[in-house]
Amino acid sequence: MTPAQRKFLKIVKDEHYFDKDSKILLALSGGKDSMTLFNWLYDLKEVLGIELGLAHINHGLREESKFEEIALREMATKLKVPIYVDKFTGEFTEKNARDFRYQFFEKLMIGENYNILLTAHHQGDLVETVLMRQITGRPLRSLQGIADRQPFAGGQLIRPLLKFTKEELDAQTYYEDSTNQGLDYFRNRIRNQLIPELTKENPQFSQSISDLSSEIKKALAVINQKISELEIVDEKISSKKFISQTKELQHFILQAFFAQYPEIEVSKKKFAEVLHIINRPQQYFAKLNKEFYFVKTKDFFYLEKIQLERENSVEIVSENPQDESFMEVYLPLEGELEIRKRQPGDQILINGHHKKLRKFFIDNKVPLKARENPLIFVDKKLYAIVGLACSDLSKMLKNDKIRRILWVKPSIGEEINDARKKS
Repeated sequence: MTPAQRKFLKIVKDEHYFDKDSKILLALSGGKDSMTLFNWLYDLKEVLGIELGLAHINHGLREESKFEEIALREMATKLKVPIYVDKFTGEFTEKNARDFRYQFFEKLMIGENYNILLTAHHQGDLVETVLMRQITGRPLRSLQGIADRQPFAGGQLIRPLLKFTKEELDAQTYYEDSTNQGLDYFRNRIRNQLIPELTKENPQFSQSISDLSSEIKKALAVINQKISELEIVDEKISSKKFISQTKELQHFILQAFFAQYPEIEVSKKKFAEVLHIINRPQQYFAKLNKEFYFVKTKDFFYLEKIQLERENSVEIVSENPQDESFMEVYLPLEGELEIRKRQPGDQILINGHHKKLRKFFIDNKVPLKARENPLIFVDKKLYAIVGLACSDLSKMLKNDKIRRILWVKPSIGEEINDARKKS
């Protein structure tokens, strides 16, 4: 057993990566890192008590790819190790290729009953990832680097080589991807330009970044423990409890809140804006991105999934539908009818007084959603807020013989109807 294999075996046992009878799927690219991991696992499979399978993606970017696939198939057949191969399809980008790989791995994990997926990420990959995230302005949480294990496809994704440098990997037979030496991709520029230059300044640069990432992980563990003790992070967070924390802790609580939604990327500018909104006394309802609203009520803040909006946000009929969910609105017989969302400065005549809609909503504690109800105007004068209130202009027409009637109802849910009843 080589010194590197002994180190590997010790790490695997100390970290309890594999239990006896683990069924392991190894993501095998054919490069030096994954071929080294395969060799070590194959040599130690009896000691570890594992069953091993291989998953290979032919990205089809190089002429050599098809020959490498054939060689890997032949090796697997000779050693009697199951191998599963797929070919990448679609437009090649780093993200698309990664998504394709992991969808393939997930399908295999579930379909072939593997409980562990292994990838051969090593210390160099961790350093590259940390630098990429720092350069693109990602938050401190992301600078923890690459997790050595995480849930995946009903089992675990484990990266057992993160404590190994590239120089410690000892595969004699492997297939070098020539595209890794180019500068077309961001990661390649980090690997082939930035890290070599910084290593000239500090030969231990990569180890320093790895150590920094580890220290950040420890610091965040302390912060996360404090947040956990507060029992504050949930789908809805108490505004009062949040604001009572220090500004520094608020920052990390909000990060933990957004971490519940891994599909959301929040820029530093947007993050600071949200933090400011939470600390203001006013309620708030607006799009955070294309998929979510950020909502702040009197008591809580939370995210709400944006539903596909109907082409019309109001139902209108000209004959009595005999349905209490419709509101009766009296309008002049003539005049230009306009239905639109509210705009700054809009006013309504209520009980003989002109009120700005903003003040009307606040005074009547109208829910934030309902404040977006359509407004009905005739000749620029507001006659009704659909589902909420009719203005004096509409009420004064009730007994007139020369007028028209519309029955209207919002198409955005029961909460608005409930709000109308309360008002």
